[in-house]
Amino acid sequence: MAESRHYRRSLMLAALILCILFSASAVEFETGLDVALPDLARELGAAFEYNPLTKSGTLEKNGRTVRFSEGLPYVLLDWSSLKQLPAPFETESTIAVKAEFAEALRTFFSEKRTSSARYTIKAIVIDPGHGGKDPGAIGEFDGMRIQEKDLNLEVGLRLSQLLQLRFPERKILMTRTDDSYPSLEDRVELANSIKLAETEAVIFISIHANASFNKNTNGYEVWYLNPNFRRTLVDEKTAREKGEDIAPIINTMLEEEFTTESIILAKKVYKRLGQMIGEFSSARGIRAEEWFVVRNAKMPSILIEMGFVTNKAEMQLLSQPAYLRKIADAIYNGVCDFIEHFEQ
Repeated sequence: MAESRHYRRSLMLAALILCILFSASAVEFETGLDVALPDLARELGAAFEYNPLTKSGTLEKNGRTVRFSEGLPYVLLDWSSLKQLPAPFETESTIAVKAEFAEALRTFFSEKRTSSARYTIKAIVIDPGHGGKDPGAIGEFDGMRIQEKDLNLEVGLRLSQLLQLRFPERKILMTRTDDSYPSLEDRVELANSIKLAETEAVIFISIHANASFNKNTNGYEVWYLNPNFRRTLVDEKTAREKGEDIAPIINTMLEEEFTTESIILAKKVYKRLGQMIGEFSSARGIRAEEWFVVRNAKMPSILIEMGFVTNKAEMQLLSQPAYLRKIADAIYNGVCDFIEHFEQ
């Protein structure tokens, strides 16, 4: 996939920790002094976001964006071009930049943008875990037996139907629609092979049920890729074109972008699950792990554990079609919330 496609399909990332919209009042700076980025945003009248988890952030004004990362001597302008500048750095109380960086941003935001591209989610890939020869987790109590693979598929099919009704113009894809077993590689390849225009993106949602040796354990979870996990997202063609010095910078920015968007997607879905099934099931949190599908899907991706089949009460709930519909509806609403946020 071309380097420009990777970037320009991305929307300004929403802050998880800090999101401050400043007024356009001017702030005086002395030449040669370090500048706090929140102060610079106030001077420019720009929206400022910084995520301490990924140590990256964005400034946005009138549709123009500057993406930066602490410690990296490059910024990404309008998701399409790199500019070399002194690296932003953290102080005891803020994130700051050198005067050269600040002046470059003043110049950039004073120019008119030549493109008014709108970023959209083109496709949603739904992955009902396991299937076929792989039943997944199995719950057995009082003569009742359920298999995880069946629950995953039932929720995935309803989720797909709801999304197709809401978004007929988008691609809603499933890694399986019956009791078959696509390999883990097949599942992520389906998502990674989707052809995208420069302003389009894909999200990946893997659906599972949980198991534990402790029969008292219950509850739902949403997982995303551990931000500390390092992977290669830049394709070979881009790496050759940009060179060995620039390619790692591009790769790091992509990793941070996908991590932030995955966390936002996870939070949206987790909140909706709480609203729909929170009175029946425990909220076990949003967690980070290096599951195969989330680490290999080159896009925002999450893995949902909708409950424990090894807990008698929860297994009885998961065996009820009405309860599975609640879960599918919650995931659907969370995805819609994310799309609305992403495309604003």
